[in-house]
Amino acid sequence: MADAMLSDESAADAGSLASLDTPDVEETGAPATESELEYDSEEEDSEEEEDEPALRYKRLGGSVAGLLEKDTASTLRACSRFLVLGTHWGNVVVIDIEGNLIKQWRAHSATVNSVSVDLDNEYVASAGDDGRVVVHGLYSDDITIVDYSRPVKAVAIDPQFARRRRFVCGGTAGQVIMYEKKWYGKGDTILFTSAGPILSIQWVDSLVAWACDEGVQVYDVARAMRITQVARPEGSPRADLFTCRLQWRDSRTLDVGWADFVQVVVLREGAPDALGPLLYAEISVLFRTDFVVCGLAMHRSQFLVLTYGDHNTLDQGRAESQGRDRNAQPPELRVINRNIEEMSSDALPLDGYSLLQPNDYMLAYAPGAGDADAWFILSPKQLVAVRPRGLADHVQWLTERGNYRQALADIEDAYAERGAWAMYRDQVREPEYGAIGQHYAQLLMDSGDLAEAAQVCLRVLPRDGGAQSVAAWEAWIFAFAEANALQLIAPNIPLGLSSTVYEMVLAFLLTSDIAQFKALVFAWPAPLFNALSVALAVEDQVEKSGDPGALRETLAFLYDRLNQPAKSLRYHLELYAAGVLDRIRRENLFDAVRDKAELLMRYDDHALGEASLRERCAGAGVLLLTDNTDAIPCASVVKQLVASPEHLHVYLHALLARDAHLGAPFADLQVELYAEYDSDRLLDFLRISTYYSFDRALEICEERGLVPEMVFVLGRMGDNHRALMLIIERLRDVPRAIEFAREQNDPELWSDLMVYSRDKPEFIVGLLELGGTLTRPTKLLRSMPGGLSVPGIRRALTRVLHDYHLQVELCTDCKHVLDADCELLSDGLRTVQHQGLALDAEQTCLVCQASLAGDVLAFWCGHVFHDHCVLHPDVLRKTMLRGASDLALGKSGSRLLHGSIDQRRMLTQSKLDRTMLIRQYHPACPVCAEYDQKKMAQMHTGWSAGERKDNEPANELLPPMQALLI
Repeated sequence: MADAMLSDESAADAGSLASLDTPDVEETGAPATESELEYDSEEEDSEEEEDEPALRYKRLGGSVAGLLEKDTASTLRACSRFLVLGTHWGNVVVIDIEGNLIKQWRAHSATVNSVSVDLDNEYVASAGDDGRVVVHGLYSDDITIVDYSRPVKAVAIDPQFARRRRFVCGGTAGQVIMYEKKWYGKGDTILFTSAGPILSIQWVDSLVAWACDEGVQVYDVARAMRITQVARPEGSPRADLFTCRLQWRDSRTLDVGWADFVQVVVLREGAPDALGPLLYAEISVLFRTDFVVCGLAMHRSQFLVLTYGDHNTLDQGRAESQGRDRNAQPPELRVINRNIEEMSSDALPLDGYSLLQPNDYMLAYAPGAGDADAWFILSPKQLVAVRPRGLADHVQWLTERGNYRQALADIEDAYAERGAWAMYRDQVREPEYGAIGQHYAQLLMDSGDLAEAAQVCLRVLPRDGGAQSVAAWEAWIFAFAEANALQLIAPNIPLGLSSTVYEMVLAFLLTSDIAQFKALVFAWPAPLFNALSVALAVEDQVEKSGDPGALRETLAFLYDRLNQPAKSLRYHLELYAAGVLDRIRRENLFDAVRDKAELLMRYDDHALGEASLRERCAGAGVLLLTDNTDAIPCASVVKQLVASPEHLHVYLHALLARDAHLGAPFADLQVELYAEYDSDRLLDFLRISTYYSFDRALEICEERGLVPEMVFVLGRMGDNHRALMLIIERLRDVPRAIEFAREQNDPELWSDLMVYSRDKPEFIVGLLELGGTLTRPTKLLRSMPGGLSVPGIRRALTRVLHDYHLQVELCTDCKHVLDADCELLSDGLRTVQHQGLALDAEQTCLVCQASLAGDVLAFWCGHVFHDHCVLHPDVLRKTMLRGASDLALGKSGSRLLHGSIDQRRMLTQSKLDRTMLIRQYHPACPVCAEYDQKKMAQMHTGWSAGERKDNEPANELLPPMQALLI
């Protein structure tokens, strides 16, 4: 290349493809005898790494093959749905993109030089050497024929031909003519006149571009004016030797390929006028090549250039000595990037290429033809479809070279709509993707790379749950099982397989990877495997495993799933699972832990750590046992905890705190446990409990030398003398000895203590100081042997005297306080008793139940009676107030209510005199007397014979009236 700088990293430098006549045949919509060749642009370079080709080529067969056997193609126009061919025999042929015939008609009597199709793909215009332009309707019989009497080399139909009925054409006459049919007629308009022939015309929107000797002209049909002229580059060969290749990229960009030059003309918007902004042209790209440009198109942002020959061909053209070269090289399709670097070059050995010239080839672009853009290369005897290599081609190329990893990655990126192959994602279906991946996985397994093979399987194996998916997964699982590598694929096994598969996987992991085994058991739903069989297998492995905690957790989960709380709670407790005790209470699972007392105690140990006895008794496990003794019997708990005495001690202590009677059957055992683990609390237990055996308790205390406890037990047994001797001889605790003697309140103990203490100074001093008020100090002092030195006796005697003096003072003071209180209370009593008693008019006698009319008798207890209902008739007769009554009554017999002061005074004095007389006979209230008699009878029933004799009151001691009433 003259001015082009080729890249050393070209995507495909094919040089020369295999012959298109190779037997690689593909059927394309024709009878079975028709064939077409598929080939890829490939090159095997032994020195450098092979690069993937960028394009895919396929020779169209079908109707094209038969047509070109009898005729030769002269021109081509490509659309998205079909292709239009012109032949040297004057035929216009419409075929689909696979080469199958759609429509054909003979439009000319000579070579068809150019064809054009409107934007709606409804009309086809053709121009030929017979001087005619024919516009033929594809879906109607509408035909327009215009004869210009001189060969027409190029034609371009209006994109909206159905509306405007016009086209532009040119030929050897050198004129660019617009034919237009209007309502008042039809006519031609000469748009431009050139010194040479018009060989190429292209129309887009309102812009028409054509090539002539002066260069490329751009004409605006809407304004009826020529916009610009792009001159031919200096040194170009004669214009008619190498046809100019024009291609509108869009309505503002024109690609021009002429001889060895490539130009990109961009139309810019300038100052506006009534019809819009004016356009002007800029050449944005210009480069020169060392080959002849036979066709020009765009592939994404790269140039796709169909080339012919080399610089020798161009030199011959400049010398105007070009002839039919019988040793011509095949044309090449080159991909050139925007930096004018050649990315790939594919040689195309088309039929008869050695006899063909540059103008015999054409490159046509069909946007969106089929599943992607396509280009078509035309030679007189062959039509080749060129398409970008899709995902399927890319994957095939990679797999043929063993690069399965990249193939899978590119397919996955395409499915995720990432990367360059995303637009071709539909070319590779999931079954094909799976087949490629499984083949790659098998290769990896054969090579020993099991981990990578597992990863590939997880990526490519289907998960739709269908029969094929299940079969594929099971086959690979068994394959990994045979390779002893199930752990690599197990975590991602899908649901829906047979239970045998899941149980096989779990059995394998149970002995190889416990963590993964546990994770799968927790993750897989219950119906996938037999939970009971798995649990039994796990129980066999718990003690053998290096991770028993994980297996216990798994067992707890499995037995929960099997609804066997008795077994599951065992493992939950062994694992110290949080909230398990709350669950037992919440779900009332006490029966399930009836035999798990030791586990509950260990649960508390784990939760509390180093804790005091009080804290341990308040532990959740202990409280569960002690609060639910109906469901968890105490005897059962004690039996379970016998092997763990410390736990048993905590339990029994908590049971004692809750209810002392619950632990009664285990009192002897509890004495031993206190003596062993908490001797400080033993004495308190001995005091509050009455269920233990004194002999056994004494034996336990003697074994451990617990003297205070022995003293207490001996006191309970009644052996006070022995108990006192223990205090004196072993404890030598004088205060305690005195306290013991005081508690027992036994004179003999005091005598024993005094006898023992008479020759022991410390005991003498102790008795004087602490027991001086409880013993007779003089007796102790007289019993002391003569000449005995007692240190501190002066102080002790002083204290005794002081205590006696203090007691005397206290007694005197107490007597004064009591005397004052008695005097105060007596005064109050007399005041109350001297007050009158108000009687209610409706009040009745408690004996006769009659109204209290007449003389009544009231007692200090508040009971009121008729005097004749209470007093003996003799007493009543002796105490009647005759004189007082006569004075108190009037002649009419009514009570004196108003009278002189002397009269009232006499009446009051008479009543007082009568009261004094009655008191001499000691009258008693019948109600209170009856109550006292009943109370005395009740007391007699609870007394012994001697007590009844001592407490039975003598009748002579009773008041006369009370005895009389009884």
